Amino acid sequence: MANARKTSPKPAATRASVTAVEPAPAVLQETIEASAEETVEAEIEETVAAQLDISAEKVAELHEQLRHAAEESLEKSKQIYARAREAAEDASASLETSLKVATQGLTAFQVKTVEALQASADVQFAFVKALFGTKSITDVIVLQGEHARQQFETLNAAAKDISNLIQKVSTETVEPIKSAISKSLKIAA
Repeated sequence: MANARKTSPKPAATRASVTAVEPAPAVLQETIEASAEETVEAEIEETVAAQLDISAEKVAELHEQLRHAAEESLEKSKQIYARAREAAEDASASLETSLKVATQGLTAFQVKTVEALQASADVQFAFVKALFGTKSITDVIVLQGEHARQQFETLNAAAKDISNLIQKVSTETVEPIKSAISKSLKIAA
């Protein structure tokens, strides 16, 4: 216990000064606290109001920018749709034209083929009729040579006609599609 701390009494002057300060009346203290709270609340309200005014302006500005961007996007979409619709209509019209040309070409091809077959049949009947009128083997051999030459010329002429017709129909069939694609590429550029 020799090591026990000794507490010394506080000096009398310190005790006297503590006792000399009287606490503020409760009403005065409440008034000071209320005034401080009101001042802080007023400052907070002013700060929030200023920030809200700034935010409201920013929101209004942002809203205006978004509305403007949406209007521009809508206008561009309308233009793109109009161009796409026009291109689709052109493609449809050119495809229709191509199909008409192809149909007409097919009909012409069939007519040429029937004409070639008719000419070949006529030559065959003429050859058979001429064979019945021959009196010797030499006449048959001469007639056979002439018939072969005539048949070759007929088939060669028919093949040239049909080849030219196919080339013409192919070119005419592809032309509307080619021009539509060319036009579409010009529009896209």
